[in-house]
Amino acid sequence: MPTRPRRRPVHTVVLTTVALFLAAGTLSGCAATQAPAPIESTAPTAEATTAPTETPPVFASNDEALAAAEAAYSNYLAAGDAAGAIDSDSWKEFLALSTGPEHDATVQSRELMQQKGWSFAGRTQFDSMVVQSSKPLPNSTWEIRTYLCLDLSATDTVNETGDSVVSHDGTQRSPMLVVFVTPNENSHQLLISESPLWSGSDFCS
Repeated sequence: MPTRPRRRPVHTVVLTTVALFLAAGTLSGCAATQAPAPIESTAPTAEATTAPTETPPVFASNDEALAAAEAAYSNYLAAGDAAGAIDSDSWKEFLALSTGPEHDATVQSRELMQQKGWSFAGRTQFDSMVVQSSKPLPNSTWEIRTYLCLDLSATDTVNETGDSVVSHDGTQRSPMLVVFVTPNENSHQLLISESPLWSGSDFCS
């Protein structure tokens, strides 16, 4: 039996929390729901999911779900990189792109950065996104679960004296499970609800 993956929330808050983990250790109090068991192959495999419903599905195919998820995550990372101080308009716009555990952990990470006097520079990127599942939920909203590689090679975080607080000894690309949900029935808008590091096979190395 494969062991279940470790669950550590990762998200972008002017700095992605991958870098926060490297710099300051794991944040506490950021619960997430269970992820599917790690796959055996070296890369994640897409799972075709078609739910029998009387109305047309929000995303008719994995290709359509993938395109929507890629666009939503690109927007999310860009908004996080550009977000200003807490309570600024850009910060509120960024928060509006997440929900659930991701939203709560994002606020905690931003507060931690503010307390430590850290600031962020650069552009957070991702690649290699694939759809693990795309399906309706019992409340009639839609969920898309994806695997992707988060790339922090073009980012840095510095303290008040300008010194980097991020370890650059390890990899700058991290495998992640990112979960998207629609805010209501029949909506095509996607909000990020979870983004834990994936500790199964490292498909980003």
